[in-house]
Amino acid sequence: MGVRRPELVLLAAIVLSLPMLPSILNGGISVASGCIRFAIAIALCWAAGAVIERVYDTYSRQARQAQIRRSIEEARARIDQQARDAASSNGPGA
Repeated sequence: MGVRRPELVLLAAIVLSLPMLPSILNGGISVASGCIRFAIAIALCWAAGAVIERVYDTYSRQARQAQIRRSIEEARARIDQQARDAASSNGPGA
């Protein structure tokens, strides 16, 4: 389970961990506890990023497939129309 933009995951984990920085600096939270909390923040942000990326990719793929289907249908309609036009111009009056 990976993400394309790990720098954003790290940035989100830093933002989540910033509120505990003053407590670490004035001794309210030990450095080891702060590191553990930061590691947990990274794991949570990584999981959230993977879920968001998966949802985005799913909907993006469906939209691309729908666009391809529409393009194929339009091309078929144009080909059918051209065939009808050619048949009518080569009809009984030709």
